[in-house]
Amino acid sequence: MTISQTSLKKLNSKKTYQKLLIFTFIFFGTYSALGQTSACDCLTVLDDASSLIQHSKSYKVQIKKEDREQEFQQWKDKIVLQIKKDNLRSFFCAGYLQKYITFINDRHNQIYKIPETVAEHIPTYQKPIDTTKVKDKISGIYYAGRDQIFVKKETDSLWYGITLKSASEGWEKGKIRLKIQKTKEGHLELFEFYPNGVLSYQNNITINDGRIQRTFWNKANRYFFQINHEQNFNYKSVNKNFDYIGIKTLSRTRNLMKEAEAFYEKNLKNLRKENLIVDLRNNGGGATKQAAPLFKWLKKNKHIKQVFVLINFQTASAAELTALQLKKDRRTIIAGENSRGMLAYGYGNQSFSAKTKCPEFSVNFSTKHKNGKLNQYEKKGITPELYLQNTSNWINQILEFNEKNQL
Repeated sequence: MTISQTSLKKLNSKKTYQKLLIFTFIFFGTYSALGQTSACDCLTVLDDASSLIQHSKSYKVQIKKEDREQEFQQWKDKIVLQIKKDNLRSFFCAGYLQKYITFINDRHNQIYKIPETVAEHIPTYQKPIDTTKVKDKISGIYYAGRDQIFVKKETDSLWYGITLKSASEGWEKGKIRLKIQKTKEGHLELFEFYPNGVLSYQNNITINDGRIQRTFWNKANRYFFQINHEQNFNYKSVNKNFDYIGIKTLSRTRNLMKEAEAFYEKNLKNLRKENLIVDLRNNGGGATKQAAPLFKWLKKNKHIKQVFVLINFQTASAAELTALQLKKDRRTIIAGENSRGMLAYGYGNQSFSAKTKCPEFSVNFSTKHKNGKLNQYEKKGITPELYLQNTSNWINQILEFNEKNQL
């Protein structure tokens, strides 16, 4: 498998790309068909959300237990002012609601809205667009597969990402795909619409080397951080010194557990090279138990001298826990980019799920606090020891790193 070529070909597939881009949001909430838009405004939904969030485990741990109710209310007051000042608040409301709950450090908490049609629920940029006028380092043309936007500076603290081309239905030229805002503290925050019209909010984003980090958007139209595993479990011999295992999912369905068991039984005994790459990119999690045979085998294997664990911004939940479990082995090096950061909390047997009084908005909140030691990774993600750039194939970068460090 040539990972970079395979990734780009599949990323350019309309169906696959849409699945990839909405994965990070779909995984963290159970969507249902919603009714017609009600007369509720964004402030009404915010009031309701402030009551519903109290059902989450992370609210009880971080707000209630630590007597931070007044501080949380002051944060809400700031969000109210921001909503009132935004002329496009009806379009970006879900983003402000998500921003409100970011005060609580728990990625499993979600507030979302699914529009019935993209065209009617996405704002259109009303001014002329001149792609030759790039005013700063953030501005410019960005790509994500077959989608193309122009990020245009509006003010010193506001940029809009305006659709130029798209393979997704409803995204005509001029539709606002995202906006970037600079906070008073100087941080950047992102409001991004996925192809299906669902809005996602991220705070404290960075834009490095022409890429909006933790997204697909980049100026070079390159996707070396991306992987499309063809099978749920993948093995290949990279060269005489490296073996490769790619794990697409850690889901614990009966069929997948049997598939994992058969895969490990067939391949683990044959891995006798000095180096092993375990690729967890795009793995949204499930349960670490599925990877138990790999953990046990590595403890016994004395042939391997280094284990490289690959993670990216869509490595989440149990996949992150798997990476940390592998990291307990002194031979392991975490490589890639920061993972998603969904470790400290979870849904237990089920999430707290509800619709707000404005029925087009729904919520999913955590019901379980896994481990206080994992709080350091929540939202931030696991920081790799070896950062890999979006300039060449990530596997090749590992091979080059290994070669240089052997000299």
